[in-house]
Amino acid sequence: MMTAEDENEGREHASTVSLSDENDGRLNVSISDAVSELETVKFTIQTKTQLPSFSQHQMSVIRCHEEFIWLHDMLSENPEYAGYIIPPAPPKPDFEEARDKLTRVTAAENTMTEEEYKKLRKELESDYLALFKKTVAMHEIYLLRIAAHSKLREDSNFRVFLEYAKDLKVRSKNKKEIIGGFFKSMTKNVDEALLSGQKDKDEFFIERRSFLEDYHNRIKETTKKSEGLSASTNGLSVDYMQMAGCLALLSTQDPSLQRFMAQGAITFESLQKLQKRTSTDEDLKLTDLFKYYQRETNAAKSLLYRRGRALADKEIAEGKLEQAQKKFKDIPTAEAYLEDCKIRFESISDMARTELDTFTNRRLETYRRHLVDMSELQIRHSQSIISELTKGLELLKEL
Repeated sequence: MMTAEDENEGREHASTVSLSDENDGRLNVSISDAVSELETVKFTIQTKTQLPSFSQHQMSVIRCHEEFIWLHDMLSENPEYAGYIIPPAPPKPDFEEARDKLTRVTAAENTMTEEEYKKLRKELESDYLALFKKTVAMHEIYLLRIAAHSKLREDSNFRVFLEYAKDLKVRSKNKKEIIGGFFKSMTKNVDEALLSGQKDKDEFFIERRSFLEDYHNRIKETTKKSEGLSASTNGLSVDYMQMAGCLALLSTQDPSLQRFMAQGAITFESLQKLQKRTSTDEDLKLTDLFKYYQRETNAAKSLLYRRGRALADKEIAEGKLEQAQKKFKDIPTAEAYLEDCKIRFESISDMARTELDTFTNRRLETYRRHLVDMSELQIRHSQSIISELTKGLELLKEL
């Protein structure tokens, strides 16, 4: 079991993608605690609000990942929000690989020295904690995005999610629902392909569609590069650990070099911790940021798809009215249907224009802040590494 209270080295809630600058302070949501159990993670959500639509000013509820997905589905399926960028759902917590590693290490305890076992277990627990922190952060970010949105935060399902103290009785999707979701996704992909040749007269949306397509491809490639950077940095920390182990072993084999090798082992152990921290920060500040904006860009593309679908419906309605006028039949019905399609299309277009501008401003500000934070962290870590190396060399000279 792991709790959010274990995060005693600089809590990183929502630091992955900070959105606090968007909130006007009338609805503040945070995950104050989280508990990792065998099958799920339970999040304690604290809410403080001044919004009149809520029945209380302060609330605390416990939610699991499936309830976050339920909320996302409710928002996505609401036709009133067709013109909004629906915040992407948080990724499903996956600790299976980390748990398996811990289990294998525990089973192999008898084949290692006590010191080796403690070091390896501590390393794996550190990896597990980093993964746990990211899981908590991404779920909190999702709530912050909704809370910062002037319309989505008024949604009745969001209020239920934050106010209703009991379990929402939300279950995971069964096979039939999963298959249904798959075919729905396939249908949407086919429809998107058919709409790709659509003639749009609005230059704003033409430019944004082109940009999002290109940006999404670039952010996918950037994410892969960032993952490679984090893996390389983490690989160096593993090398430091192995060096420390080898020097510690040599210190027991050669009495004449015992003190020299032991001090070298201590220095490399310290370097390993610093390098591991650098890798974790790169993962949080860069890789997770890029992954988030992959999902956010997909959400923006979905908004453009809904607008394209509304435009296609309007064009179909115009065709039906022409046919009705030629046949002098059902003209009032065709006119009413066309008017409904026009209103829907114009409404989505107006909302989408504002949403996409906000998306651009939010993205630029977030990237600026995170790149500055990452630069400051890299400087700090580099200074710590240099300090540790200098200290180690001085101690070695004294031997």
